[in-house]
Amino acid sequence: MYSLQTLPIELVHRIFDQLDIQTIIFSIRSTCKLLYAITNTYNRCALNFRYTSKSDLLLMSLIIDPKNVISLTLSDENETHSEIRFMFSHFHIDQFTRLRSLTLSNIKYDDLEKFQKHIMNYPLKRFSISSNILDSTKIATSISFILSHHNLREFEFDGSEQILNEIQWPVSCRLEHVTIAQWYSWSTVYFVLSHLTFLRALVLKDDSAGVSFKHSIITQYDIKQLCHLSSLSLNSRYNLTTDNIQSLLVHLPMLTHLRLIGLQHLSDIFLFDGFQWENFIEKKLSALKKFEFWFRKQLNPHEDNTTVESIISTFRTSFWLKTKGWFVKCDHVENRYGQQLYLYSTTICQDSFDYLNGENTILRSATNNMNNHSAVIINTQRLSLDLNKYISNDTQQNTNGTTQYLFQNVRELTLMIGSHWPMRSIKYLSTILNLSNLQIICLHCKHRSHIETHGLDAVIGTLFKYTLNLRSFQINCNNFQTMLSMSLNDICLKLPHHIKHLATDIINMNDAKMILERAEHLSNVTFYRRDTYSFADEINIWLRQHASDSICKVGRDFRFSSYNDELHFPVHIWLNNSLHKQSNTPVSEKRVKRTHYT
Repeated sequence: MYSLQTLPIELVHRIFDQLDIQTIIFSIRSTCKLLYAITNTYNRCALNFRYTSKSDLLLMSLIIDPKNVISLTLSDENETHSEIRFMFSHFHIDQFTRLRSLTLSNIKYDDLEKFQKHIMNYPLKRFSISSNILDSTKIATSISFILSHHNLREFEFDGSEQILNEIQWPVSCRLEHVTIAQWYSWSTVYFVLSHLTFLRALVLKDDSAGVSFKHSIITQYDIKQLCHLSSLSLNSRYNLTTDNIQSLLVHLPMLTHLRLIGLQHLSDIFLFDGFQWENFIEKKLSALKKFEFWFRKQLNPHEDNTTVESIISTFRTSFWLKTKGWFVKCDHVENRYGQQLYLYSTTICQDSFDYLNGENTILRSATNNMNNHSAVIINTQRLSLDLNKYISNDTQQNTNGTTQYLFQNVRELTLMIGSHWPMRSIKYLSTILNLSNLQIICLHCKHRSHIETHGLDAVIGTLFKYTLNLRSFQINCNNFQTMLSMSLNDICLKLPHHIKHLATDIINMNDAKMILERAEHLSNVTFYRRDTYSFADEINIWLRQHASDSICKVGRDFRFSSYNDELHFPVHIWLNNSLHKQSNTPVSEKRVKRTHYT
């Protein structure tokens, strides 16, 4: 008989590689003497403090040797207020001598400067940073210095155009993989490609607002062929054209992987023509092995279902089906905005996916391999889903023998709530996505829905049992009284201990206080209110009396209530639950209790 205790230490450590550090430290480590010792020798710790309470962070600083940490993720977002500076006060950052990956989210310049003093001594291979600091010059200077690290191979940037434009790419830079979360012009693409001679993969995500590419790429005749790039992923929130794409791709003859995502409606009909793509790829991208894309366009009222067949027929040549083995699907969809056409490769790869949110009805669907029974795999981190409509649609699709959609890597799930939860909804969810991967769930009450709350607490309880890695639970009640009552009694007061962040609408101050009184396991709570400042003042008074050192402030990101056309702003509360309320037990004693073994 084999058990965890009888496995070789190397295999146990391989199992640890698949677990979060909280599970390793607070669950496995305290089980027995053997696992206590094995945990202490584990030297591949990945610390992700995004949803870690300050109490847990403090305890981990006493238990974990920085020399055993290879990956570190820190954030100063709403859920993790002042986490980076708190980390500085409890860890010696100069002792992270084996750190290979560093992620800093919403970091301030002073905090980045502290890391910069030690970062060149780390064996760092991956560096990710997001920052919206107005003083772009200082941030850009620090980033430029870090990019000269001789071991650095992967860089991810999410920040303003000013910071991006002021980064000086060092001559010694040996980056092989670059991700830019917000790209603002085609010149950015050319600039990065021409300055990074070791670059193999470039990912351009476009999440910026208000940026419009009104002009085509101006072909730069002095740019040489960039044979070093083998993978390009380009997401555009604005209009892609054949000229723009082909003017770029002609300089990248050695591409083996290409991904093109057009998030808005496209007007260039040639993007939907398989013959055009076949001709271009054979002449200019002969090395291409993997081609992924997602295009959509608005249909004119006179266009009908035959449009789907006419488009998909251009992808049914031997080039697509035999030579390359690339499968394509085309959907004719109707919703309140009219009729659209979706053309995409399978598998679908997107950061966020809300195509099946309940508003869309598929009128006609076809694939180039003539097999509508095959499942479409959708690789996405964030999924929005109207459960009632989706189950109804899926049942109808299965009856008609059409496609089923499967979601493999969802981390953030938004569920639209109608008048009731469908029967066996949790079981059904478990068949289309891996619930154990979920870290964030948001319940969204639809406009003026009448919620049937009978048995909902049992449904939510079952959901929590399947989502043991869940760290954040969010509820958009739309100021609907039944939903507010349900969220308080059936959800907020019954959250399991592995959830560290709660966000919800709230009406009564007493309800807010009741949640805070029972929130010892939460690191932060966000309440949405209309009268935000008076509510925050009263919360601050209560915190001074019951939870010293906790912080409360009003946020800027508002939520629109479609129920009564009001704007609700967030009140963020960061709870100091470390050492537990009104407890005088020393930290060292609490560490012994937390790590006690039998």
